[in-house]
Amino acid sequence: MTGQGGAGRHNPALRIRERICEETLDALLAVPALHDRYARDLLTDLVGEALGHRADLREQATVPLQLLELFRFCTRHQDGLSALARKLQMLEQGCPQGPVVQRLADEWTAVDSLDGLPEVTGSWQFLGATLGTPAMSYAMRTALVRTATEARVCAPPPHADTCWHDFLHMAGQGAPRGGLPPWMVYLDRAADAMGHPVAVELLARNRQWALSCGLAELLDLDRARTPAPPPAVRPGQEYLAIHIAPDPLENGRYTVSHSLMSEAGGPNWQHGDPMQRVPTDGLQQAVTRIIKTVEGGGGDRLAHVWLEFVLPFELLNLPVDRWPRDTTEVPNVPLAVDYPVVVRSLDRLQNRDWYRFWRTRWQQLGRDEHPSKSVYVNVAHQNGNHLRGLEARLGDNEHCVALVLSEPPLPDHGNGRRELHAALRSGLPVVIWHREGRSTKEFRGVLDGLLTEGLSRFPAKVAAYRRRAAIDAADDEDAAHIGRHLAVLWDDPDRKPVRPEPP
Repeated sequence: MTGQGGAGRHNPALRIRERICEETLDALLAVPALHDRYARDLLTDLVGEALGHRADLREQATVPLQLLELFRFCTRHQDGLSALARKLQMLEQGCPQGPVVQRLADEWTAVDSLDGLPEVTGSWQFLGATLGTPAMSYAMRTALVRTATEARVCAPPPHADTCWHDFLHMAGQGAPRGGLPPWMVYLDRAADAMGHPVAVELLARNRQWALSCGLAELLDLDRARTPAPPPAVRPGQEYLAIHIAPDPLENGRYTVSHSLMSEAGGPNWQHGDPMQRVPTDGLQQAVTRIIKTVEGGGGDRLAHVWLEFVLPFELLNLPVDRWPRDTTEVPNVPLAVDYPVVVRSLDRLQNRDWYRFWRTRWQQLGRDEHPSKSVYVNVAHQNGNHLRGLEARLGDNEHCVALVLSEPPLPDHGNGRRELHAALRSGLPVVIWHREGRSTKEFRGVLDGLLTEGLSRFPAKVAAYRRRAAIDAADDEDAAHIGRHLAVLWDDPDRKPVRPEPP
């Protein structure tokens, strides 16, 4: 008995778990809704459903004890605390304790993963102080996460604010076969951003931990290898997403709103007030109001704005890049002159069943393979063979991340609509088509030119091509220019400007 108690007192992982328990209970008690018994019962049911295990908790006399029962239930199941954090947000929208509990869930998972390495868990306070100190930009943190996981994780999770939070998330990621664990690579790379004495100490400890794991030789090889420079992130990059959603009560009217995200400010979107019941012929004026609001509110900041239209399926063929920057200007200047413009699928953003396929294909897109592998061109045939088995062909081709439709996805063009549905269900993040007609040899020839440098450069080349089309089309004399009819759907799952409805 005495020996076990002494071991427990000197077990760093046990002490960390006790603190996580205390901090989680403090966070839950700070949620006003959880002081209501029925709200606690609802949260318990939601967590149990998410984990696939009925939560039959013993009735306790006080709120803290009842929440302790829930905490203990969560820790007995894989991903339990993460499920608690997710369902907490459903119970109280925008609950500030949600991200706190999610970070504690990451820490719990990290301790579980590193429990066999007491040298690491024994350095927990050192790691927390060291990694929580450097003020590192979100772009740099993203580059570190991508490097540490070989791009399996594309960005820090939304609840992470510091390198310490990123490390905890990395510690829960599995190591590739025959490779270093992501957390170990992350520590080595993060040391480069620290002051000399702290960096030397961190690198020395990481080397000792690698030695304990039998990974010292691998770590030395990784250090000797010249690291590739992190991917360049354009300073001042901003994303403006304009949402156009059908009014649920009246056909032909829409709710128009916008969201703005800055890469310098992290992954959170700032949402604007919606405009309700906008008629179809008022959409362009509504977009003008949004553009003026965002540009006026930003002042004279140095920023490059990427414009995204989040549209329902029936509106994806709208020529939004040709809409006027300002409807009061004469002559009108198309949005494509000032902004790279893409469309996004509102239906996909709201359908979680498609997320896993979408994420897989986006990760594949990051490999930037040659377009001959990554782009599937669906050429129309009179016998309809180009439609038969399309979704199966897309699913069977792991290299494919983009589809060129044989025709536009219009109500009276059933083939184009079916092709687009197949692309979305298969997770393809990029879909390209000609708005006005079939995919001709001329159109495909233009795409070949725009894709010569791969898909990574495709949006920028499309933006330049559209600007040239706008210049050449003065007074509408060259309306046939393909740049005026080129539609591009570009869906990045790391930036979801529309929060899907809870399941």
